[in-house]
Amino acid sequence: MTLDELLLEWSYRSERGYPSVDNPSDVSILKEILTKLNLSEEDVSSVLDELRGDEDGDNDIDGMDGSGSDLPGKPKTQSISTDNEEEGEEESKPEFKPDPKPEQETGTLTEYDQLIKDTFGGEIPKSKNSYKFSGNTFDEQVKTDDLEVWKKLWTVKPKKKTGDKTETLGVGKGELSLYWLYNHSQSSTAGKITEGRGDDAPDLFFDGSGVEVKAYGKPNGVIDLGRFGKFRDNLKILNLVFGIKGLSSIFDGTIKDQKQINALSWSGSDLLNAFEDVIIFSNVDLEQLSDPFPIFERFDKNIKFIESSLGEFKTAKEGAKLMAKKFVGDKLALKPGYGGHLADMSINGFIRFWHIDKSKFDSYDDILGKATIGASQGAMKMHFNKIFG
Repeated sequence: MTLDELLLEWSYRSERGYPSVDNPSDVSILKEILTKLNLSEEDVSSVLDELRGDEDGDNDIDGMDGSGSDLPGKPKTQSISTDNEEEGEEESKPEFKPDPKPEQETGTLTEYDQLIKDTFGGEIPKSKNSYKFSGNTFDEQVKTDDLEVWKKLWTVKPKKKTGDKTETLGVGKGELSLYWLYNHSQSSTAGKITEGRGDDAPDLFFDGSGVEVKAYGKPNGVIDLGRFGKFRDNLKILNLVFGIKGLSSIFDGTIKDQKQINALSWSGSDLLNAFEDVIIFSNVDLEQLSDPFPIFERFDKNIKFIESSLGEFKTAKEGAKLMAKKFVGDKLALKPGYGGHLADMSINGFIRFWHIDKSKFDSYDDILGKATIGASQGAMKMHFNKIFG
């Protein structure tokens, strides 16, 4: 089993659809998986160390290419599951279906307001400034006389309910700053900002409109949208597509020259190249070959699964574009939701709000272009300026 395959299995079994080495429950599941592989304690520690490094990640556009690695003590492999029956347990698990968009909280968000009060000695500072919020992509800059409060709230997080003064990770950097700026100022949104609830909700709601908050401070670059392990149909399709590509590479002798590309680490050009091999197999009469060679019946089933999941496509480019749009679109539909915004901010107060316009997304033709979308170690990356700028 490769590290990427381990990450997939771990993601499927984690409560949130994406694992964390800081979550005791997720670590317990990981140890259970590794025990079945008969790894030594030293190897288990090595895997945990490597996964912790993966979670740190980076926001560099070059990270889209990624690189896979194998589990310690196991031979390096590149494999494909070509038998739906061999998938066994996976086939019996329910496919991920996004929950309906959660309703936002109404009224005053007491937890966030209390956090601000606690930070400033029992009072909520008030801004005398006004900040715009519109249904378009736009920029905003925090005014000089609000920067002190903005910066002080930048890393504030709620405490655990046990009162042990341990910070939780439920609130990201800058989220409380943005909440304060638009909820306690002269802005039209004042008193109308609420917190999103649940894993599938955006971070905040601005008068009912979802806003996902990021704090990379690079509004012209690629934004990391987080893990996508919860989207099991998409993972299955990507595994099949890149598995077919890997098998083809073994046959034509190019596998030694090929960088490690798989469902968790790829770029748009990698996806296009992989679909070229999918097209080759789809044009072969695999049913005719299945009589003397049953393995081709399994290939035929998986090719048909790809086609039924994505819709009709006749060329590699058509298939790759359908996969790319589904890969990103399923995520955006949940967080922040079409019609909402993704806000990337810096501690110095610059904010860019990208309006997640579905018509722009559907009509964007260069989805496979350089640095537009991709995956790096199981995290989805996307260039928002290209599509929504």
